[in-house]
Amino acid sequence: MNVDSIQVTNKYSSEVKKVLFIVLLLNLLVLFIKIIAGAMTRSLSIWGDAVHSAIDTVNNMVGLVILKYATEPPDTKHPYGHGKFETLAAFGIVVFLAIACVEIIHGSISRLLHPVKLPIFKIEVVWLLIITLIVNVFVWIYERNIGKKVNSALLVADASHTGSDVLITISVLASQLFVARGMYWIDPVIAILISLFIAKAGYEIVTSTVPILVDEAWLVPEIVSKTVLSVNDVLDCYDIYSRRGPYSAFIECKIKVKPKDLFTAHKVADEVEDKLKNEFGNCHVMVHVEP
Repeated sequence: MNVDSIQVTNKYSSEVKKVLFIVLLLNLLVLFIKIIAGAMTRSLSIWGDAVHSAIDTVNNMVGLVILKYATEPPDTKHPYGHGKFETLAAFGIVVFLAIACVEIIHGSISRLLHPVKLPIFKIEVVWLLIITLIVNVFVWIYERNIGKKVNSALLVADASHTGSDVLITISVLASQLFVARGMYWIDPVIAILISLFIAKAGYEIVTSTVPILVDEAWLVPEIVSKTVLSVNDVLDCYDIYSRRGPYSAFIECKIKVKPKDLFTAHKVADEVEDKLKNEFGNCHVMVHVEP
């Protein structure tokens, strides 16, 4: 990894760590408030919401630990870097989303089949939940925007999880309001709808992380070939491979060139590398010159 790549990686790591630390503090605040609200009402839905917030907090802690390894420079055992540690962490969040989804559906069906009276409505608890909702909405928007800006799969995935927390808090708020009017059946119905949103968030994370984990082709070979053949003295381009990581990409190909001497042929190869980097952004390019 060259000096420029190391500087980009360090800047990226610093930005993501700062966001995760801020989000961690806010999630701890939300968790503390929900624990108070749960103690005041003895509401299982609020305690469940608190557990979901606890998962958010644990995710942030795990993310900070994983990120330490994800941004380490390449070594002998990991010549392509450690970026997939971050992608793996993002994929791991899907497990937490799946657990939350299953628990919500299970609890909702149980509540529909065996209706019970929910805890007494308290206006103080509603205001506490509104505060946590505002904080979570801020965290969701802030983390998602920064994640897209720095191309961090971990931040985007964690923001999706926070988005599901926002929906769960809304459902809890709705259940408290309907409880005050004796409409107990609406709470599990809303919860089932929320589980569908959580499942959707998990699906989006899977579709964005699995291609990286299994080294799915990044670029269509024909596009790479067209770019390479636009360089003077290149006769052919074949055996084209490409893949993309969280914040790095790799292109490899073989070329045939007109020049007969080795020195000139390597100069053409250098031009091909520069052309590919200019065309497809900051990536690692390896060009093999064939006789």
